[in-house]
Amino acid sequence: MKDIILQVENISYSVENKNDNKTSSKTDIIKNISFEVERGEILGVTGQSGSGKTTLAKILAGIYTPSSGKIEKYFLKDWSKSLPKPIQILFQNDGELINPYRKVFDILAEAFELKYRDKNNFSDKVISLIDKFHLPQSIKDHRGFQLSGGEQQRVALARIFIIEPEILILDEPFSSQDVEAQLNIVNIIKKIKEELNLTVICVSHDLNILKNISDDILIMFNGSIVESGKTKQVLDNPKDNYTKFLLEALSLKLSRDEIETFHNNYEQN
Repeated sequence: MKDIILQVENISYSVENKNDNKTSSKTDIIKNISFEVERGEILGVTGQSGSGKTTLAKILAGIYTPSSGKIEKYFLKDWSKSLPKPIQILFQNDGELINPYRKVFDILAEAFELKYRDKNNFSDKVISLIDKFHLPQSIKDHRGFQLSGGEQQRVALARIFIIEPEILILDEPFSSQDVEAQLNIVNIIKKIKEELNLTVICVSHDLNILKNISDDILIMFNGSIVESGKTKQVLDNPKDNYTKFLLEALSLKLSRDEIETFHNNYEQN
């Protein structure tokens, strides 16, 4: 029997556009999406830019409210009196992963204080956590703006690890990083997942990485899911033409003209 933590049923999300003549129209960003996520697994979400991936992530995190449909969440703990939320989202390196003016030590110590509702000295816990995330101990005295994008990301993940959420949503965690940095993040995600029995939803355009870390995958196009299922099965034997297109584009078999022609034809169909 499946242990479902998140069940999404027919959700849509639209934004209203105000026109110069004082009339309005709606643009559908997410269109009638349904899927479920099993506890302790990694769900990959992929598709081209503008396919609705980040909007879906924000809806799942509670930042946006769907225009229609419903989302059922089956958490193991009672989070009603907890300040941290059971679903945490880590956005792409946007410069706001952590406070740029605070020291890393203070950022992590504050997370421990919130967790335990205590003002005790958490130096030992902070030191241990920095080691766990393969960061130098000297980093605890650095301020956010002094860190590289990869270091900010790992500190942000360490803070989330303290909170122990039940679902972690990652929005393009591998973008603009070299191979070594990507590998570090992959290993950290796997470690956190195992230690916390964490459910992870990873939004990424990188099919190679998703193939290696995700249990299930959603392929999105123009606000809809065009294919979903077990990652290996979907990517080894794709059924939808858009999934096939993504895999061919990944292998650099398609020219720019072929890519544009495909998009035009696929949208019309």
